Amino acid sequence: MQELPSVAVCIPTYNQAQYLIHSVASACSQTYPNVEVWVSDNASTDETSEVMEQLCQQFPQLRYHRHPENMGMTPNCNWVLSQPETEFVIRLDSDDSMSPHYVETLVALMQKYPEAGWGHVATLEIDQFGNYLSERRVMRKHEFQNAEEALKASVSGLRTASSIFMFKAKALREVGFYGDGRLKYSEDYDLAVRMSDAGYGNVYSDALLAEYRVWTDTAHVRSKRKGDQLRAYLWIYNQSLMSAFQRRGWDTKIIDKYRRKMALIHSAACFSPIFSTTERAELIDLLKELGDSPALRIRFFAFSLGLAPLFEWQHHTELKLKGMVKSWLTKIKTLNQVKTA
Repeated sequence: MQELPSVAVCIPTYNQAQYLIHSVASACSQTYPNVEVWVSDNASTDETSEVMEQLCQQFPQLRYHRHPENMGMTPNCNWVLSQPETEFVIRLDSDDSMSPHYVETLVALMQKYPEAGWGHVATLEIDQFGNYLSERRVMRKHEFQNAEEALKASVSGLRTASSIFMFKAKALREVGFYGDGRLKYSEDYDLAVRMSDAGYGNVYSDALLAEYRVWTDTAHVRSKRKGDQLRAYLWIYNQSLMSAFQRRGWDTKIIDKYRRKMALIHSAACFSPIFSTTERAELIDLLKELGDSPALRIRFFAFSLGLAPLFEWQHHTELKLKGMVKSWLTKIKTLNQVKTA
């Protein structure tokens, strides 16, 4: 009987002791029989070490390491992903979780498509209290997407339901994990582009096999990082995507098109009252660098008249409608499969 591939679930954490029990338990309760679980504590100041001491007694497959000093989010993530000597590794944040069949499902898909370097699944979005918010899905026809298809699709953004991924460990090492920490935002988007550029496709299961937690940002911490987000997009378009397209001799006009579109999408948020005049001026410069256009200049004028909330409402409404359409299409697909069976 052929031995099953080894798998490690890697959980980077910092000050999320209240969620670790659920996250670790989900990783340790997989139907797949050959799973290690690694937790890398980035010098947490809460009860993480006490929680992990109890969990290590409960789950023999669990390995826990605490760093003496905070090394930053990306280095901590890279560290824990580099430790296992398994064929596959999974990145699971400590406030998220996976269903019992997550590993079993994705290992089967990764074996079915050897060209795949990583995999992802449909995800349930929950709030900080664990309440259901929505279903997050990727609308695509096939469970496997080759590297060139994925690279071309990535000009419009990251095509995944969440940041919970399974990687072929060899492929992840080849591309340098999540990078050197230079990016402070959208590291998963950049990694997906680099995976495709290196020739690795990806697999996707439309089964809801993970929970992705979204926080209510009352302090506007995430919104305040808009500059980091725009700088990350600039890096991805200028470095990762542009170089990948040029090496293949592809027309780069499509990149310019989506840069302009991305600038329009994020323009209204930059006029939020949470930003000072100086901060807003910096964000406007970043938007122009990302994708200047007559349409962007017109929006700036409209925002100066106080119309930014209207455009923000329009953008969020479009996202909700897309989510509803995805949900309806999935239900129709499921009904058709039941009738055919």
